[in-house]
Amino acid sequence: MNFAIVLGNFDGCHLGHIALFNALKKEAAARGLSPLAISFEPHTRHIIQEPGCPELLTPKNEKRDLIEQLGIPLEIQEFNKDLFAMTFRSFVEEYAIKKFGAKLWVLGLDQRFGRGGKGSVETLRAFFPNLEVSEISPVLYPSNVSGGVPPALLPKGTPLKNPEQPISASRIRAELKDGNIEIANAMLGRNYSVSGVVVHGLGQGRLLGFPTANLEIPQYKLLPKNGVYKGFLKSEKYDCVVNIGTRPSFKNRSVGFEAHLLNFNGDLYGKTLCVELTHRIRDEIKFDNIEGLKRQIKRDVEGSKE
Repeated sequence: MNFAIVLGNFDGCHLGHIALFNALKKEAAARGLSPLAISFEPHTRHIIQEPGCPELLTPKNEKRDLIEQLGIPLEIQEFNKDLFAMTFRSFVEEYAIKKFGAKLWVLGLDQRFGRGGKGSVETLRAFFPNLEVSEISPVLYPSNVSGGVPPALLPKGTPLKNPEQPISASRIRAELKDGNIEIANAMLGRNYSVSGVVVHGLGQGRLLGFPTANLEIPQYKLLPKNGVYKGFLKSEKYDCVVNIGTRPSFKNRSVGFEAHLLNFNGDLYGKTLCVELTHRIRDEIKFDNIEGLKRQIKRDVEGSKE
């Protein structure tokens, strides 16, 4: 079978990636080819630099689900030091053409790949004349948006600080680490989500009158800046208030993710939940006493209903 391909880490599957996938489907259909996305596992920088750097917006299973929902099959190629050392010409010959049957390669603007970044639209066209190559323009989004608010939510006529820049996974990671969940969501084209199996915690939420589902987070998954967030349970549409952090009012612990589901009664232990985050409510606060903490949680819950 002959394929039109895209290649990349595709971490986040953000609006820039979605534009690339849509272009792939359109150009593949026009040529009678089958579309195929090829991604790497682990993330290339986890081999080139160090494991876990960068943290991941979409671990492998999440990434697969998002891409295949668009009607594009995903092939995962193991990335290791041998592949990293391979010249771009060898990679194109051995993998893109022979292994994956590429007849058309769709790339983002200025996209580079292969050892030393030698693979590009120009070098593909120069060395592989029988391989058709297409390049698409990037999807732009304003940088340094005022006050962490997406342009669509600003009052009409509000000036933006900087011109638009290409959407990238690194920009989205930076916004999440700053707690700007709405800007991150705007660049993703969907709500940022965190999935995990519900595990037993310390039971502190239940003692406070606000039981929580504690999620076991996949390795290297990026959690937004510590704080309290509004969100909802994707599958059941339960609204929830999420705490990300160390719960400083109690004995310090490693960073955790716990969600209090509004109007829910039931047992969630052992189930996999997907929580979508819609906006940030406040920073994590250390309270001097439990009553102060309970009052604040109650305000968080009431405020999340607005």
